Formats: sequence, C-alpha cells, structure tokens
Amino acid sequence: MFKRFDGIHLEWRDMKCATKDGEKSQKAASPCEMSLGETEHDEKLRTAPFDPCFEEIVDGKSRTYCNVLCPGADTVYLIKRSPQNHRSCFAHFSYKIEKRGTDFYMWRDGKCRSSDVDFLIRCEFAFARADFPADNIVFANARRKNV
Repeated sequence: MFKRFDGIHLEWRDMKCATKDGEKSQKAASPCEMSLGETEHDEKLRTAPFDPCFEEIVDGKSRTYCNVLCPGADTVYLIKRSPQNHRSCFAHFSYKIEKRGTDFYMWRDGKCRSSDVDFLIRCEFAFARADFPADNIVFANARRKNV
C-alpha cells in the first residue's frame, strides 16, 4: 500500500522577543521564545523549552540568530511583524530569514535585536504532516545545534 501525498503542509511559528523588565536602552539582545503552531491562529501553541537564539559577529556587528524550528522546510516566510510600525526593525536591513543547511534562522541586528518585537512565520514542507518529527525531537535536535 502506498501513501499518496499531493501538495504541501504548513506550520506556523510565533517568535516573541521582549526586553528584560521593559528596559528601553539595553545593549544586549532581547531574549526570544519560539512557539510552534498548526495554524495561523493556533490557540494551543507549543513553546520550545529553551532559548533557540545565539550571537554571531557579522561585518563587525553583533547579530542575533534564532532557529525558527522548521527542519527540512522547503520555504519559510515572514508573515507579520508586530508592532507593524516598529521604528527599529526593517526587513532585510535589521532582520531577515536565512537558510543554513536544512534549517532556517531569523536574524536581528542593530536596535531591532534589543527591542520588543513579535514575528509570525510560516513554514512550508513538501511532505505530509504525519512525516514531521514530534516536538521533542525537533527541540532536541535544535538544542544540540545551539550548543
């Protein structure tokens, strides 16, 4: 018996970054949490039990990369930034999604990396949802790459 699959399956990620105690002038990156969802408006998000972000120096400046936890995705899109009128976060200049191997990362730099901002991200997979690994496996593999 063959299992037939036509099309793609979608998953959603909610990336929330918040300054510590509402500090406006902090220099360190605001910590982020990544949550997994089955739909755009999923009310039962599953939050990663670890910080999926790390720092790198790019062109002499600190940049914060966060694994969006979409291993094996064919495409990952930024759907929405909130607040939409954010004064420090501009697509392609102070944040962007980047693919590395089979994983995708959202990077932030400049004042965007130390501010309160939320991103809604959509992941597209060219395989059935049933073939996507369980959350604990996704989390364990991502944590291993972050160390």
